[in-house]
Amino acid sequence: MLGGVEHLWYNKSEVTVMRLEEAKDQYRGEWIAFRTSAEDENPEGDVLLHHKDRRAFDKELMRKGLTDVYITFAGPPVPEGYAVIF
Repeated sequence: MLGGVEHLWYNKSEVTVMRLEEAKDQYRGEWIAFRTSAEDENPEGDVLLHHKDRRAFDKELMRKGLTDVYITFAGPPVPEGYAVIF
């Protein structure tokens, strides 16, 4: 447990290669650290870290020293019931 919320960290031997959109579906509502060497619309790569809480995610990201990863949120940018005005 980290920050009261369960998180997962994968050892390289346990990493499953998947497409980015598959990772977003699997970890819906979580922050994802995704490593890939491709630059296409739906690249194949590894989910290195995922967590629902952004602060706990960032803390673990820094603790593990992960760099050169794509970070994304797998969910709607604005929660249902809220509005954004620009």
